[in-house]
Amino acid sequence: MTEPIYSWLYVQQGVDAVKAAIGRRMEAEAGCSLLEHVALYQLHHNGGRLQMSELVELLDVSPSGVTRLVERLVQRGWVAREQPAGNRRLVIAVLTPEGEEVCVGTTARVYRASLAEEFTGLLSERDLADLRRIGRKLMEGHDRWDVKRYAPSEE
Repeated sequence: MTEPIYSWLYVQQGVDAVKAAIGRRMEAEAGCSLLEHVALYQLHHNGGRLQMSELVELLDVSPSGVTRLVERLVQRGWVAREQPAGNRRLVIAVLTPEGEEVCVGTTARVYRASLAEEFTGLLSERDLADLRRIGRKLMEGHDRWDVKRYAPSEE
């Protein structure tokens, strides 16, 4: 029997290879990183506004990493920062109309095309179903499963 570590290594290295390929294509064709696209996507699908702490959780990036990421998006005009008058420590990232247009247009088109080529195009329907099942099992086992985030159609 194969050592369990190989299962982990194959999954980890497979995900890394797919992310790198999608990231290269996002940079070349959409002019943004994969993480920048994911941040725009999360803002779009969460009403266009998220606290920085929520982005930290959703993106699984450090607070300082999210600060740098949001700053790049602000410089491009895709995101604005807001601070409520009553709580200056709270910072909210807000998707701008230009950011919304980029998110649902260019970056979404390039992301979907790269995902189809670099991931789903290499797998069977059975493979994809198995990955959904396994991914959910792993997220549930680590208290990371959120039906609203990962399977809104199941609500």
